Amino acid sequence: MQDNLLKTYKAIIAYDGTDFLGFQIQAQGRTVQGVLEHRLAQMAKTSIRVVGAGRTDAGVHATGQVISFKLLWKHSTAKLEKALNATLPNDLVITTLTTTYDHFHPRFDARSRQYRYTILNQPHRDVIKQRYVTHIARPLDVSRMQKASSLLLGTHDFASFGRPP
Repeated sequence: MQDNLLKTYKAIIAYDGTDFLGFQIQAQGRTVQGVLEHRLAQMAKTSIRVVGAGRTDAGVHATGQVISFKLLWKHSTAKLEKALNATLPNDLVITTLTTTYDHFHPRFDARSRQYRYTILNQPHRDVIKQRYVTHIARPLDVSRMQKASSLLLGTHDFASFGRPP
């Protein structure tokens, strides 16, 4: 392959974190980054480093995690996305794949982040949703929750998550 085929790719991925020990590669255990790097290395016949916008803990799910990687690839981006998704396990998918500029960094170039935590507040658990919600059977004190959550409103300094100006 020619050097001019080295491209930087930006992907948006989704995963069910139940069977992952988090995003970041670890010495032992299955991780999202580890699975992605393994699949990319198989395709490229060389090691490929995946950079993520952030790290998730064991069991945490994601629906819009941004990653990037550099790869020598002579086919279209659409074919790369299709090839990767054909080999990825059922609990991990690339939902969008594009090329981007050479120095793109998923963490430092992020413009926003969103986290959602869902509480299922009913007497019985939901066996279909149980991997994606926290079940609390007892009645919740909504007014106390609103008072406590008001501390989260306002302007906050998230400079440590971005690139310095």
